[in-house]
Amino acid sequence: MPTQQQAQAVDWVRVTVRVTPEAAEAVGEVLRRAGCAGWESAGEDAAIGYLPADAQVGERIAGIWEEARSLDRYGLDPGPAEALVEVIQERPWEEVWKSYFRPMRVGRVVVCPMWESVDLGAGEVLVRLDPGMAFGSGAHATTRLCLAALAEELPAGGRVLDVGTGSGILAIAAARLGASRVLALDTDPDVLPIARENAALNEVGAVVEVRDGDITAAGEAGWDVIVANIAPEPVMQAAPTAFAILAPGGALVGGGIPASRAREVREAVSAAGLPVERVSQEEEWVAVIARRPA
Repeated sequence: MPTQQQAQAVDWVRVTVRVTPEAAEAVGEVLRRAGCAGWESAGEDAAIGYLPADAQVGERIAGIWEEARSLDRYGLDPGPAEALVEVIQERPWEEVWKSYFRPMRVGRVVVCPMWESVDLGAGEVLVRLDPGMAFGSGAHATTRLCLAALAEELPAGGRVLDVGTGSGILAIAAARLGASRVLALDTDPDVLPIARENAALNEVGAVVEVRDGDITAAGEAGWDVIVANIAPEPVMQAAPTAFAILAPGGALVGGGIPASRAREVREAVSAAGLPVERVSQEEEWVAVIARRPA
């Protein structure tokens, strides 16, 4: 671990945390909450974050290790929870991010960083994004699964509730796909400005409202689609409320779920009155799509 004197002599500290594939996304969230200027995937079993090399860097690294080792309390197997710490003099996260975030297509949705250009095909919709320190660029399998399900489930002019919006990517995509109203919720105050800025960047601010809170903060019913790309526990906990506020025939799309826990989530969602219609899978991740009976 670098000393305070070493940390003050350089610009950045790169922290690589190696865990099991099912805990990789959660470790990214641990890195972000610890103050990392963003995080990136390093294969299916690791995440990399960049910390400013200041007087608090040692304390932050210790906190990352502790949180990574404790992910089992959320039902995730952290595995080795090994961490590699490197003192570097490199580009900050904003520049690293630009080096690998490229336009990508997920069905009809084209996700493009704000600094790139892309030609749209017939029927495609564009989502421009500057994720900053928020999760959700389309690069992760869970986001792609939810984007695909959202495009399939959203009726023309439908109403969408995005729980755990992060960068706002799913909320913006919903607006671009023709939703008449989108409410984007997140309990992390740091990501709310990012989601609002991205909505404004895409000129959908009149459709997308970004608000602090979890699913209980929705304050209204009759949603045609509720998408929750979070983690197994929050999806299962949200299911009873989702049943209460979905429109008849409306769909719940739950993401952030390791394939190893698909059955558990499916059973909990079904028990809440939302029969699961299908489970989509990409790599080691799944999305559970359930529907309130009409």
